[in-house]
Amino acid sequence: MKTKDLREKSLPELEDLLRDTSKELVDLRIRKETGQLEKPHMIKSLRKEIARLETLIDEKREPINAGSDAGELSTLSALAKRAGVSHRKVRRALAKA
Repeated sequence: MKTKDLREKSLPELEDLLRDTSKELVDLRIRKETGQLEKPHMIKSLRKEIARLETLIDEKREPINAGSDAGELSTLSALAKRAGVSHRKVRRALAKA
């Protein structure tokens, strides 16, 4: 599923999708070990999907506040753009705080 489509889903929907995808990954790994898996590339695909889902869930749980308005939420990209610096500098500054 595309990230754009995932962003439109609510937090409970994303958590359900994550749970289902994780179960599917376990099933594929079992089938791989027993020699029944026909498409081994699906494991990599599901791992990426799980990472994408976890990232979106984290963003929805703890959005980063930006600016003086408490209601205005931003991503790391917007913070970096607003400050005129790279993502790396913003990440390092947030890690030190």
